[in-house]
Order: sequence, then C-alpha cells, then structure tokens
Amino acid sequence: MANPPLALQRAFFDRLADDQPLRTLFDHLGDVAFCIKDRASRVMCANRAVLAKFGLTHEREIIGTSDADRYPARLAEVFRASDREVMESGTPVRDRLEVWYTPAGALDWCVVTKLPLRDRRGSVIGVMMVMRPWNGTRRRLSSGDVLSELVEAIRADPGQPWRITALARKAGCTPRHLHRRFLSEFGIGAKEFILRTRVQAAAELLRLHDQPLGDIANTCGFHDQSAFTRAFRAHTGYTPYRFRRQHRTNG
Repeated sequence: MANPPLALQRAFFDRLADDQPLRTLFDHLGDVAFCIKDRASRVMCANRAVLAKFGLTHEREIIGTSDADRYPARLAEVFRASDREVMESGTPVRDRLEVWYTPAGALDWCVVTKLPLRDRRGSVIGVMMVMRPWNGTRRRLSSGDVLSELVEAIRADPGQPWRITALARKAGCTPRHLHRRFLSEFGIGAKEFILRTRVQAAAELLRLHDQPLGDIANTCGFHDQSAFTRAFRAHTGYTPYRFRRQHRTNG
C-alpha cells in the first residue's frame, strides 16, 4: 500500500504542467547560482545568476555547453572531476568552500553544494549545483570564536609564513583538531584554506597592479615564482601571466 503522504505529494507534482515554476524560483534568490548538468557535465538548465556570470541573456545560450567551453582545459577538468565524484558515488557534496570567478573576472570565495540527480528508476542521470557567495551566507562564526580570529588574520595578511602548529597553539588545540575544525566549517583543511587565500590575493594583485610576478609571489607568501605559478595554475587554470592578460583591469 502506498504511503499516503508520498502518494499525495506525487499526485500533486504529477499535476504540474512542467517543472518551470520550481526552476524559476532560483531566479529570485539574488546572487545564488543554480544549474543542472547531465552525465556528460553539459548544462541542462541554469538560473539568471549563472547567465549573468558569463554575460549571457537567455538560457538557450548555455544549454548543452560545458565548463570546457568557458574555462581553460585544466580548470574545466577539475570541475568535471568534481561532477563525476558526485555522480559516481551518488553522495552529495555539501558546503564545499571554493575559490571561483565573479562576473567581473575576479576570484572570490563561494560555497558549493552538489547533489546527484536521479531518474524515476533511481539511476543517477546528472548533478545539480547551488553556489553561494561565502561572505554573509556561510554560518557565521561567533565573534569570540578563536577560529574566527584566525580566519580573519589569514585573510587580512595571507603573505605571512603561517604555520599550522603555531595556529593550533594560538587556538589552544592540536594541529589535528584545528584541521578538523576547518574541515567542519569550510570543507577544506587549514593548509588548503591558507593556499586558496594566497591564490585569491595574488589574483587581485594581478588584476589591479603591474608588480613583477616575483614580487607578487613574495607578497602573497609563496616560496618562489615557480611555486607560485604551479599553485596558481592548479587553482585557476591559468598561469599568473596569462591570468593578468585575460583579466587585467584598467580602472
């Protein structure tokens, strides 16, 4: 015998002409980006925030495209691997902190949640994603929380030679516990948080200033220009030089 509440729910949704009303809801959530991709990571639908991000005016311009049509090959493969992780495991990825491009071409923090999308037989046929700006949307740490103080210090001066043992001492815990706290709050460990903060800071300097690459590497806490180039390319898909040429701001 069918579960009465579930039968009632199914009967209601079966009466809908299509799914457009539910999808349209995501167009009214401000800067929250929403999209659905198929098994080949091709976009099947996207809300206005996604279209604005890529300078598009209508959803038909993005349907059937993939990250490979918008990003360098290296970065597109990172995004596709993340999609595959969700689709192959059937397990959602919730509130993962990532450095992402803004519509202006800058890098900024965002919180990404991905869920597998199943057909009526239960087979995974794609992935749906919600992406929100981190500031103001992630659960705020209390002002008295020592982790909040550490995060603000790292973001204010990413070029400092931050050491996990020293940070853990300041937090009054072990390095392992500090790692778990970062994982719990941001979905990444303390080392990765520091690295992404440095990449973001370097991207802003590349966009806005003409400093030599070696100086930017030093300012943002990288050991040398080679290490800077490797880390920057791994996280953005561009070398620092190419990123500057692609995203240089004249203002």
